[in-house]
Parts: sequence; structure tokens; C-alpha cells
Amino acid sequence: MKRSTWILLAVVAALLAAILLWERKAPTTGERDAAKLKVFDAALAKANELERRGQVPLHLKKGGEDRWSLTAPVADLADRNAVEGFLERLVQARALRFPATGTSAAELGLDTPRATWTLRGEGEPVLVEVGSRAPFGEGLYLRVNGTLSLVPEDLESLFLRPADDYRLKALTAAATQEIRSFAVEENGKPRLSARRDPKGGWEITAPFEDWGDSGKIEQVLDDLSLCLVDSFEPAGLDRSAAGLAPPLRRVRLEMEKGPVVEIALGGPVPGDSSPKSLIYASVSGRPSPMTVSANSLKTLARDPETLRSLKLFKHDAWEATELAVRGARSLSLKRNKDGSWQIPGAAPVKPGSDLGGLPEALSGIEGQQPARWQGPSTPHFGHTEITFTLKGEGFEENLEVGVDREGQRLVHPQGRSVALRVSAEGWAKVDAALKVAAGEKPSPGSGSEAKIP
Repeated sequence: MKRSTWILLAVVAALLAAILLWERKAPTTGERDAAKLKVFDAALAKANELERRGQVPLHLKKGGEDRWSLTAPVADLADRNAVEGFLERLVQARALRFPATGTSAAELGLDTPRATWTLRGEGEPVLVEVGSRAPFGEGLYLRVNGTLSLVPEDLESLFLRPADDYRLKALTAAATQEIRSFAVEENGKPRLSARRDPKGGWEITAPFEDWGDSGKIEQVLDDLSLCLVDSFEPAGLDRSAAGLAPPLRRVRLEMEKGPVVEIALGGPVPGDSSPKSLIYASVSGRPSPMTVSANSLKTLARDPETLRSLKLFKHDAWEATELAVRGARSLSLKRNKDGSWQIPGAAPVKPGSDLGGLPEALSGIEGQQPARWQGPSTPHFGHTEITFTLKGEGFEENLEVGVDREGQRLVHPQGRSVALRVSAEGWAKVDAALKVAAGEKPSPGSGSEAKIP
């Protein structure tokens, strides 16, 4: 085959590839028809101010951190999902047809629109006038920046929905991760307060001072953050009769950024027989009382004692670089760069050895039955028989271990106001790992009977 023929075939192949690529990217007939029926431009999704005049006035405005606010008919936090869902629905709307320009406005209900929306964003404002329904349920008449359109009838409820539908449905906009500290009062008396530890976790500050169980404390805050409003009540509601002045329960949230959030929880809603057990509530910065489900806030009534951490160490084994044992046994371990553990100065660990079993066993064990720490005079603690020291970047923790009369371990994390019992099974794992690290062979029956020599 001649060279010119090969060149011609290559050119034809390139042209075919270009045509196929163009057709793949080119809109289909259906897509072109749908584009012709577009009522709103895609840029509308980025609008930052919405105003409705007419039967039900409304004004929404976007502020910092993409948060929306309702400024009329009441000033309140807005539901971002509701607002942005409204805009997205408009962008996706397609006309059924476009009535002729000369069609009488009175015939379409546009001489006196039921609602007039002004949607503002980066470009020119979009003016949307809502007319009447077309005969026989054919659709809804709109006029968008002077252009008439007939759109599906289900858009009517979107344009005329009540202002309350745009109000924030959550009791408060405070997210758990944004809360720095909180306090709970019942009948005017302090019940619980806690603060976030900058290094991680939570500390209970009242009615006692101790480490908090982060999972349980954040569940309390999650319940507050996720609590939904059942209904918005009139601003003139008798707050005293509703149990809000003074409140039966008060929650104060100090935020990492922004003002303090005060939540007042009142009495039951008269006549309510729903499974939700509705109660009255009010929140600082919100214009009127609300009703919420008492069942969704049950964790606020938890005994503070159940929120106490039962961990022996704040940090986990993988965060530590050193572990020292003093007292009845003496041992020192260091973590290598590869994550394995080594006895300083000793020969390299033999394959199959597991010096890391000791720090892991200590991290995996939890205490039981907290008892007020009174130093060595704590009942049955006696003197400290063994002390574990866990070190890592920026921290050092000490755990003192004693034995009660029954041989069960009682441990005290230094700096805490309690001593904790440790189960026989849990301590058996620590004892066995300690013997392995010390080069001893665990006794065959070591378990709940294991003792510190």
C-alpha cells in the first residue's frame, strides 16, 4: 500500500474520532429541548438574598460561614437545607410551555400577583411573580423578569410555603464540636458542668472534678444539637405557665466562637398525648418559644456520676513512647520508630516476642466502682505496691496500684479524685503481659488468681 494511502487513512480515522467525540459531548435532542424550557439560570443556586412580597412576606439573607438568617416576618435562624433546597428546585424547574407575550396579565392572575420574589446574587436580581393556576390543573403561571411561563402546579406550594418552613428546625444551631463548655441546672440548682480539654476529651467540673467519659458527654451534647422543633409558638406565650420563667431546666453552652447559647426547657404541653412527650423550650437569640420532644433530651437527666470516665489512662498505648514500671517490679520499655517496643540497652527483641502486649493491656482495661480517693487511707488500698508511668509527646501519666483484702486490684490514676477497682479478668491480662515483658513465664493458671509478688 502506498504511503499516500496510509496518510489518507490516518486523516479519515482522525476525523471519525473527532466526530465521535463531538457527538458524545453534544447535547441530545431531549437535552436541547429541556434546555429550551429552562425557566431559571443555574447561577441562581448561588443567590444570597431572597425577598417575598404579597400574601406572606418573607426575607432571607446569607451571612458568614454560609449560614442563612430569616429577617422577616420574624428574626430567626434559617434552615439552610430548606433555603438551598428551594433554590435548587428552581434551577431544575422546566416550563410546560411559554404563553404568548401579549397574553392578558389578568387572565394569568399576574395583574395582582399572589407573591413576588426578588432573588439577589452575583448578577442582576431575578424577579419572579406568581400568578394563578391554569384551568383544568394544567399548571401554574409565572412571570420571570418579564417572561411568561407555565410551570408544573406543584411549584405553587414552593413559592407560597409558610415562613415557618424556612426557620431552623433544630432547637439550636450549636454543633457538638463547636461547644467549649456547658452547664446544666435543674430548678435553679447546678446539676452538671464540664469543659473540653484542649488536649482532647472532657473534664467534669461539677458536681465533682474528674475526667469525663467523652463518648457519653458528647452523646448529651449531640442530643441537644440534633433536637428538632415540633412547633413554633406565639411570641406572646405565657412563659410562666409554660414553665419557662423560671425554667425547669436550663442549659448554658459556651462556644469556641460566637455568643453563649442559653436554652430554657419548661413544662409539658397541655393536652399533648403523643409519644414525643412535648415540652416548651426557648433559646437565646430566637424570637419565640418552641415545643420539642422531652424524649429526645433524656440524657440531660443522667446522673453525673455515670458520665465519669472509667479509663485508667487518658492516652492510648499507640500515643506513648515510654512505659516504666516501679515498685514490686522494675521495668522500662521504649517504642522504636517502627512502632515495636524495646527494653533500653537490651539485645534486639527476638522474633515472636511481644513487649507491646503490656502497654496494650494497660490501655485496654477499664476501672469499676469509683471510690473517693483519700490517699493511702482509701479503704483497702494500703500502700502503693506498683506504679506504671506512661510517657508520650507532651504528656506523662502515673497509675498507682494497690490490693484490697480480697486480692482485687484497686488503682489510682494520679491527679484524679477517685480510685477504681479493676476486674480480676482485666488485671490477669496486665499481670501476664508484665511477666512476659520481664522475661518470666506466666504460670499456667494465671488469671483471676494472679497476684503481684
